[in-house]
Amino acid sequence: MKLSKTIIAAVAAAAMIVPLAACGSGTADSGKTTITYFSWNNENQVKPIIEAFEKANPDIKVDLSTAQGEAADYAQTLTTRAAGNQLPDVFHMSIETRNEVLDAGLAKDLTDEPFMDSIPDTNKDLYTRDGKVYGMSPTAWVGVIVYNKDLLKKVGYDSVPETIDEFCELGKKLQAAGITPYMDDPTVVSGSFQPMLGGYYAKQGIATSEWTEMGEGGSFEKQWTPIIKEWQKLIDSGTMPKEVVGVNNDQIKQQFMTGQLAMFRSGPWDFPDLDSSGVDYATAPFPAVEGGEPYVGGGPDSPFAISSKIDGDKLKAAEKFLAFMNSEEGLKLEEKNIGQISVSSEYAADVAPQLQDIYNDYVTTGKYYWTNWSQNGNVMATEMTSQWQLLIQGSTDAASVAKHMDETWKANAK
Repeated sequence: MKLSKTIIAAVAAAAMIVPLAACGSGTADSGKTTITYFSWNNENQVKPIIEAFEKANPDIKVDLSTAQGEAADYAQTLTTRAAGNQLPDVFHMSIETRNEVLDAGLAKDLTDEPFMDSIPDTNKDLYTRDGKVYGMSPTAWVGVIVYNKDLLKKVGYDSVPETIDEFCELGKKLQAAGITPYMDDPTVVSGSFQPMLGGYYAKQGIATSEWTEMGEGGSFEKQWTPIIKEWQKLIDSGTMPKEVVGVNNDQIKQQFMTGQLAMFRSGPWDFPDLDSSGVDYATAPFPAVEGGEPYVGGGPDSPFAISSKIDGDKLKAAEKFLAFMNSEEGLKLEEKNIGQISVSSEYAADVAPQLQDIYNDYVTTGKYYWTNWSQNGNVMATEMTSQWQLLIQGSTDAASVAKHMDETWKANAK
């Protein structure tokens, strides 16, 4: 099968490839089966996990390599290697490379592997094609509302309301008390709209893994316009101030840590800073829009995939590696060294106390959502970010936003 144009074009970026960095000496490993693993995470995070796997499997050696930089760098390097016939034995099938990998038949079918049995369907759906699963993701990331318990108590609330209208009522009371109610980071895709959209889909029985490929008649205008109008209540009520445009996430976090801001969209990645601030904080799901239910932002971490090009001892070794990564020992190590949250039934994650209820009620039950574009993800995310900034500033409306999203989608269709 021929590689896609995207993969072929990536050959020009061969200089980005990070050389394979063996975890052990190649000369001292004769007789061992060696597999190559291209990791999404950096070497310091992954090396302790590799060492534990090799200790448990002394007949297998893992040659580790990692991408330098952001998600786009990983995608670029992976496609470059695939085009150069140097596909790693084990790799991560990121959203940016999912279609290219599957179109070219580069990933092995994992559907019936025993290590897939403990993976929830939510973490399989995005990497399923024609009823077959090609990626294993035993962990997930999550974004929530972090709120200052003391500031909410000042206006008579013990927790965050569960509907958008009640949430905006809280916003008005906080404003009356001279407190900024809520902020999203406007420099990236809206971290509040995504879970509100997911909660709407869930309540309406729409399979989130199928959108935006719902067949003829599906469009942003039809699917998103009602939810955008509901989300816009945050702006119209002053719950999220228009002045948020031009402010980045670090500045938002500082306002929260200094007691000026009652709530903001965040996640476990900010907990160390919040703990150091002395703020008494807790977490909550995002409120439900009309026709929806409370939800959190998030999604499966980029799944492990096995190259379809390997067989024999290499294939058996790669399968053992994935089984280890979805074992209690492997998941504990991923939690400790990478900060990943297990959604596998093999291990219940040891999350921060502030996240425990979210983990129990939303993460383990699959009540999290993030739009995963089936084409031109970077282009669509950029357009969405731009449109939301205009929406916050009052320079456009829900119908126009959805229309621009449709136009961008069609203009960049493959």
